Amino acid sequence: MEAAVRVENWADIQEITFMCIGTDKGTWWADPNFGSELWMLRQEGKVDNRTAGRVQQMILDCLKWMKDDGLAADIDCQAEQVGKNEIAYSVTVFRPSGNPIIVKDTWYAVK
Repeated sequence: MEAAVRVENWADIQEITFMCIGTDKGTWWADPNFGSELWMLRQEGKVDNRTAGRVQQMILDCLKWMKDDGLAADIDCQAEQVGKNEIAYSVTVFRPSGNPIIVKDTWYAVK
């Protein structure tokens, strides 16, 4: 049985977080489960009073594997509508030692 691959450089967690959120689930050749389903919201092409909550949940869902694999002790996400078609989000990934890394970005419903 192969040993689990470990990400040793904590800075890589920030890159992996951005990559996972920004990759459409099912499109990465190495793992069809990698990525988020935010593309489905973009197809709807609109933002309403439920969109921020949906973005928040989709981000948490796509990053769950990091907790399952022991790369993160916990993950928190906050999202809020900041414009007609924009949702700002902040993701806090807590290392198993407790040290957090924060990733902030804006998701756009229409490109």
